[in-house]
Amino acid sequence: MFSIKAAVISFVAALESISGVPIATLDRVDNTQEFWARSAAILCEKTGDNFCDEDMRFMTQNTEPSGFSQIIEYKVGTTGQTKRVCALLPPIDNIDPSYVGEAFTGSFVREDQYPSETSMSAWLYLYHAAHCLDTAMSDQEENRAVAFATLGLTILQGDPSFTTPAVTGQSRRIATMIKKDSAWWAAGTGERILFDEFKAEAASILRSSYNCNAQVVSATTIDTTNITRATRLDPAQNCSAATSGTGVQNPGVVTDGNLWIWMYGSGGIGAPPVDYTPAKMFSSMNAAASYTLTTANRLAQ
Repeated sequence: MFSIKAAVISFVAALESISGVPIATLDRVDNTQEFWARSAAILCEKTGDNFCDEDMRFMTQNTEPSGFSQIIEYKVGTTGQTKRVCALLPPIDNIDPSYVGEAFTGSFVREDQYPSETSMSAWLYLYHAAHCLDTAMSDQEENRAVAFATLGLTILQGDPSFTTPAVTGQSRRIATMIKKDSAWWAAGTGERILFDEFKAEAASILRSSYNCNAQVVSATTIDTTNITRATRLDPAQNCSAATSGTGVQNPGVVTDGNLWIWMYGSGGIGAPPVDYTPAKMFSSMNAAASYTLTTANRLAQ
């Protein structure tokens, strides 16, 4: 099983690479003075510019559990070129989701609808990283950040449980909690990508391991919460023998609605059908981050 935190760190590095914005990840240090000194050293090492010292004494937010990002503009020398670097303090690993929900909306959802602490922390890490690209501090950039974090978390986790009738995925729980449209549709976009990946894998396994002529029914909707989940597999489409003793086998049909049965049903092929690695459907982490940022920009409009 992979570490979602390690995947997020890799994703943020990819965001830095494709955006060209230096992102300096700070260390969480309990002592305020030590935090300032360590942050100054990290920022100067990231930029290669010796601009820190006295100008960095404002870096004292070492106790914020949800983390933060802060864009710092500086000049090298008195008349040098103005440069930018983003200081990012990751959230604590065991962040309370209710704390985040209250910060965003001032209200709560039921505790049984909270995302996990691990997912919440990963989402916040991505959210703060996305804000490193801000230039106007606008509502649109806020919408971009929540969309980037939500879509990024979905494709990094690859959790198939959202395909079932009764389970809400982690990124969908966060989108529901923070009440942002861009997050809601980002979750749907990510779930659409996972649906397509898992359906293709399921059909491939049915063909190779079950000698079944399995076909995938394509779909494009990102309104994934409104997809009707099947209650059973159609006998004529479930790879079963068509007529006893004839040797003829029914085809297999894999749809958004019945995928969960193929994966989780009695004798199912497993969920996910193939072991998941973060953003596996993209050619590289840079490609995944680029797609996520482009999509987040579109959803933020």
